[in-house]
Amino acid sequence: MRGAGRSSAGFRPDWAAVGALGGVAAAIVAFFAYALPRPSPAPPAQDAGIASPQVPEPKTPVHDASTAAPQTTVAEPSATAPQTPDTRPPLSLEPLLASCQEALAVVDRYYRNAGSTELSQQAAATEAYQGMMRASLSADGAVYSVTVALSRDFSDMRFILTGMVSGDYAARQARTNRDAQTLRDVCGAT
Repeated sequence: MRGAGRSSAGFRPDWAAVGALGGVAAAIVAFFAYALPRPSPAPPAQDAGIASPQVPEPKTPVHDASTAAPQTTVAEPSATAPQTPDTRPPLSLEPLLASCQEALAVVDRYYRNAGSTELSQQAAATEAYQGMMRASLSADGAVYSVTVALSRDFSDMRFILTGMVSGDYAARQARTNRDAQTLRDVCGAT
């Protein structure tokens, strides 16, 4: 009995160390989730949704033409039904525009709210970081790359302003301005 009491009392986990290790593990997982490139979404899902409403329309005239074709001859379908143009809808830039609009709104809101004090700049950078991360979720291609770069810029700026990281705030601000201009160029905004 005496030996059993010592072994259980001698092994007490250091909960602070366990919590610190858990925090480090969570930070590593978050870093890799943020740093790894995400796969591009499959575009056929959008095409299938757009094409399905158009499929029933051509089927109805085809059935009517097939009932009329046996009565006349083979010459009538070629004379009355010229080749139909491609019925596929034109490619849409709607997803690109949606992510551009959201990202540009985040940048504009940052410049509007930044102010001249460190506290207002820190709050604006934090809000812009969160908004840009949301915008990057729906972005594709070059817009995605720029939104991720801007997210990093806003994150760096807020860490510099809070004192968590030492760095040149003016240099980070200049890089943010360049990345914001790149976003405007990619999105075609002026």
